Amino acid sequence: MKTVMKNILLGSVAGLAMVGTAAAADLPVKAKAAEYVKICSTYGAGFYYIPGTDTCLKVGGFVQADYYYQDYDYLNNADFQSSYFRSRGTIRLDARTQTEYGTLRSFIDLRATYGDGLGNVYGDGGDSTAITLDKGYIQFAGFTFGKVQSFFDYYADNNVWGFDSPAITADTNVTAAAYTADFGGGFTATISLEDDSSRSNGDSLGEIAQPDIPALIGNINYEGEWGGFQIAGAIRQLDDSYYDPFGISTDDSVGWAVLGGVKFNLPTLGEGDTLYIEGAYGSGAVGYTGINGGFSTISSQLAQDLYYNPVTNTLETGDAWTIAAELTHFFTPQVFGVLYGNYGQLSAPSAAVDFGGYSDYNIWTLGGSLNWSPVKNLLFVAQYTFMQTDYDNPVLNDYGSFIDSSNAQQVILSVRRTF
Repeated sequence: MKTVMKNILLGSVAGLAMVGTAAAADLPVKAKAAEYVKICSTYGAGFYYIPGTDTCLKVGGFVQADYYYQDYDYLNNADFQSSYFRSRGTIRLDARTQTEYGTLRSFIDLRATYGDGLGNVYGDGGDSTAITLDKGYIQFAGFTFGKVQSFFDYYADNNVWGFDSPAITADTNVTAAAYTADFGGGFTATISLEDDSSRSNGDSLGEIAQPDIPALIGNINYEGEWGGFQIAGAIRQLDDSYYDPFGISTDDSVGWAVLGGVKFNLPTLGEGDTLYIEGAYGSGAVGYTGINGGFSTISSQLAQDLYYNPVTNTLETGDAWTIAAELTHFFTPQVFGVLYGNYGQLSAPSAAVDFGGYSDYNIWTLGGSLNWSPVKNLLFVAQYTFMQTDYDNPVLNDYGSFIDSSNAQQVILSVRRTF
């Protein structure tokens, strides 16, 4: 009897254990905690940690639509008008990671533009789409590698609107390898090797011989509460290897340029008000002055780095200088105006003027815009610009007539949504 009772109790206990095990198997297993995107406050607003990493990422960009109207006087008082549309979408990615050497940063600004006659300011050539890398660079321990705004530039047409900018200042994106030293107190100094082929204006023989070595750029920059300033210099090679078989050489082996600019913050006029003043000079490096940016200039008279002298069978350097100013004033937190002006002069060698049909000239620009931001990150712009070029000697325009001046005016209506 005891044996029977013992067997019954042991069987009952085993059965209860099996039921408990089965019930436990039916219970849901606790899921692993999900990795949520976390805010990264180290670098300011808009940065988030990439899940599973210690890298902070900011995603931004803008969408912009422009309407252009332009009027050119190239034909001895016979005007030529054009109007066209441009649309652009931009994605910006800014990734940063803290390291023992400081911040490791990579930045991308990728742009897709659609519109009439991309690549010229006449708006002809049919609709097309262009995808460009506006900027793409790596920064680490004071070094910068990639496509950036040239370290020579300062004002860089700060609030001048439009894809086809009429201003004449130093404003070019280049591929560079640079080092910036931070001295504290707002002072920095940069030395940079830059591919300045996009700044090469070529020569009067129609060639654009690329230098064998990059341009050397240096600047000293200051930013403080009152504003800031920059002085910069550039040295570039003037390559004459293309002409060696013809016995043509350059009068100078290098071109150079200098720039000085200052920015004033004007809180007494309004919050956010600024005034820029900048001047630049270039010899054999006129593209650094921005004088070739004026679309009123006759194409046959565009500034050249080198001009051919048939008497000496040499290429001689052209010289240019520009000065620019811009005032931005906020009437209200939502409405602000911009007034800007530029003046520049080009001097060609006397042989190019006497034998090549070139001319010294001066060019000036005056423009302004009214800007309205009804809500945050939405901006409407109406901008007008007038530009005139006056030639010291009559020159042949693009239509077979001799003229001593040319001018152009431009109207831009634009809307931009930034995110």
